[in-house]
Amino acid sequence: MKKIFLSNKVFRLFIIFICLVAMPALLQNCSKKNLDVTNPNALPITAFWKTESDAEKGLVACYGPLTSIQGWGRMLGAILTIQRGDDVNPFPSTGVQDVGTFLSTPVDGRVGEGWGELNAIVARANAVIFNVPNIAMEDAVKTRILGEAYFMRGLAHFYLLNMWGNIPLILKPIQAVNDLFITQAPQADVWASITADFKDAQSRLPETVAAKDIGRATWGAATAMLGKAYLFTKKWTDAAAEFKKIIDKQALYQLVPNYQDNFLETTNNNAESIWELQYQSTPTGNWGTSGTANPLRGQAWEADVAPVGYTSQGTTTVNQWVFDLFMEQKTKDNKIDPRAYATINWDYPGAKVYQDDFQKALNGANRNKIWIRKYLNYERTSSLTPGSWGYANNNRRMIRLADVLLMYAEAVNEAGSADTDAYGAINRVRARANMPDITPALGQDAFRTAVRRERALELSLEGDRVFDLLRWGTMADVFAAHPEYRSNSGGIFIKGKHEYLPIPQNDISANPKIKQNNGYN
Repeated sequence: MKKIFLSNKVFRLFIIFICLVAMPALLQNCSKKNLDVTNPNALPITAFWKTESDAEKGLVACYGPLTSIQGWGRMLGAILTIQRGDDVNPFPSTGVQDVGTFLSTPVDGRVGEGWGELNAIVARANAVIFNVPNIAMEDAVKTRILGEAYFMRGLAHFYLLNMWGNIPLILKPIQAVNDLFITQAPQADVWASITADFKDAQSRLPETVAAKDIGRATWGAATAMLGKAYLFTKKWTDAAAEFKKIIDKQALYQLVPNYQDNFLETTNNNAESIWELQYQSTPTGNWGTSGTANPLRGQAWEADVAPVGYTSQGTTTVNQWVFDLFMEQKTKDNKIDPRAYATINWDYPGAKVYQDDFQKALNGANRNKIWIRKYLNYERTSSLTPGSWGYANNNRRMIRLADVLLMYAEAVNEAGSADTDAYGAINRVRARANMPDITPALGQDAFRTAVRRERALELSLEGDRVFDLLRWGTMADVFAAHPEYRSNSGGIFIKGKHEYLPIPQNDISANPKIKQNNGYN
């Protein structure tokens, strides 16, 4: 045995010696150029960004992450937005609904997926903004393409900043590895970039697009988002001015008579919609990011909010305060606010859960709970029939006129006090639901309360509630005062931590200059 071991050891030393002798000779016949091998399956960067077609392809890629499973197809559509608000009460589901139950960590896959898709938009938009100016094409086409790219970059940074709070600001294509090793930017710098991008987009984009281009950013989308950027940074007068531009475009935007038309597939892209995501029914699509071949692009987050028994996921209920708010005041003809029936589901005469009677569908304690109705496709038999995550395609209305009217009323009031136009804006939203006008001549605090209540009635369960709480500075206080808002999971909101999501650990590990958000170390 010892002899065999020694023989093996001598053999290994001999091989090492041969390698050391031969290596210099090999290196003499090798150069750095020989190591530069072109991948025959990949298009080199020097062969792209040459034509108008290249520019359009690059721009379309910017939109790709929006409706993927990791984008607003599911993760950004519900798990990272809707389920973080105080209007909902998620059930625990390890690895899926940890964000909504305040158990998320830096290695949470759902967090990383949303972060990744938003940053993909930034990277792709940067490529368009950097390369398209050098491509020969009609000035009008180039202007429009750049306008859409600026809008998409501003949009991605808007959500990254409001969800993670502490982000890098990358405004040019990555050309070297060291370009990735940057620190997070001050929030003021990110807001300045967001505002500049939306301004640039606003100046370049058309008011309308052809039917085949529905879903592309328009002047209205850029103007509304610019107003939101001002609103979130407390530039009240500037915000009101931008929202007023939208409100005055009555030939473009009108409240639709039926409130529920804002959430149905049959009424996608209606007159109230300023910008909405164009879901596609893709039952045979693949699970993955926007870089995946044939990715799922349906409205796949329905399964994360549908009632128990009608989904394979953890599901969520609606907090009692939302129901109580709907019941506080009757319509002008003494009926329940019709928005309640389109927003929530509870045990009332004739109530349905998909195709089933409410009382037969739910029993025991579940029958006394409040469930989500908004955006659910009740022509189906459950949230996952006919068996695909990519089936439903009722579009997500990212910005609609009712939201703009309420933000306008809020901005005017915060700038000093509500005037006739501010009252007109909130009452216009209420009139659509046949609700009486709010009390006239309110003080600034009372009007503020009225607007915030109206936002809950009009916009609950659409994903904006968490951002309202954040910008109002009330998130921690609300959850501290009402632990019952997470009674399904027992989740506890920690002030100074859960306002923002954790930076994904992969990014922290790859870039030593990136610092983790408070409380997640």
